[in-house]
Amino acid sequence: MNSAALPSADLAWSSPATPRGSSLAGKAYWAMVRRLVLTAACIDVGYIALFMWLGSWPLTLVNVGSIALYLTAYALIRHRKNAWGLTLIWLEVAAHTALGSLLIGWESGFHYYLLLFVPAIVVANAGRYAVPFVVALLAYYLGLWALCNHWGTLAPLAGKGQQIVNWIHICIAFALSAALAGHYRRTIVIAENKLLKMATLDGLTGLYNRSHFQSQARHTLAACERAQEPVALLLCDIDHFKQVNDTHGHAVGDQVLQATAKIMTQNMRAGDLLARWGGEEFLALLPRTSPTAALEAAERIREAVEAFTLRVSDTNTQVRVTISFGVSSVRCLDDLQAATARADQALYASKDNGRNRVTLAEDQ
Repeated sequence: MNSAALPSADLAWSSPATPRGSSLAGKAYWAMVRRLVLTAACIDVGYIALFMWLGSWPLTLVNVGSIALYLTAYALIRHRKNAWGLTLIWLEVAAHTALGSLLIGWESGFHYYLLLFVPAIVVANAGRYAVPFVVALLAYYLGLWALCNHWGTLAPLAGKGQQIVNWIHICIAFALSAALAGHYRRTIVIAENKLLKMATLDGLTGLYNRSHFQSQARHTLAACERAQEPVALLLCDIDHFKQVNDTHGHAVGDQVLQATAKIMTQNMRAGDLLARWGGEEFLALLPRTSPTAALEAAERIREAVEAFTLRVSDTNTQVRVTISFGVSSVRCLDDLQAATARADQALYASKDNGRNRVTLAEDQ
């Protein structure tokens, strides 16, 4: 039965009024609907062969009609008549389930596919749409069950035909349930990863944001304190960054920030913590690093930034910047804020002394 192919995308029962627009997400949504409609039509071809073999010409014709309906729905959606296309899909599934159950009996298992739509309805719709849809589906399900009990089997299959069809439907229902659960799980995992990324990373540079840096720094400092290892802090600022924005525009300024973040990442160790601290400020925590080693690391990054030339896409514009550093040591877990303040004072000293330089905090 072709309705088997639809619930796995949790979209066949979504409200036709749901706006999908012309966004990339909307286009991807409707492209997926079209693929599923074609898949459902292909499944119907297999069912035509099955019911011809079982000698059920009524159900053979039903599946022929289903293919026609699905191809029509495909054409409607392709021409952006989305509400009409989805409505036609709903009607096909409901009618196909009813005809199959009435013709060869409730025990044939056509009704399993209606149950698969319950989670799809709930996931694909807001509460105000989900509740009436589920209630309507329940009423339809119970009504169909009552009709099958009242009228009996209208066109029974010979021999074990009904049992064969039921077995096939059980296998498909189990497979679709697993696929549906897997689809929802992947959706949840993707959403969690996106939320985690939004909560922990700076959207422009991909570096840690301030809050996540502080959280990770506490763990790093606690481990270094237990091992009695030195920890250094680097605070840096892109020199004359406002002039870059004023001269070349904020889009170029964003590219400068991204390039600087990349250079810093490439010149730091795997265990170092690096964050975008402010607009054009970056903060790095270097565990197991003495003040002398921290100065060397900062100088290496400073030279790499100074040597880099940003070539703006589609233009002949070339942008070069420099970067100034303040370096301090973190004495213990509770010293992080004070160490940041010391590094900030050292950074100001670098600025006052001509920029493009590294300065160690005086009280190291």
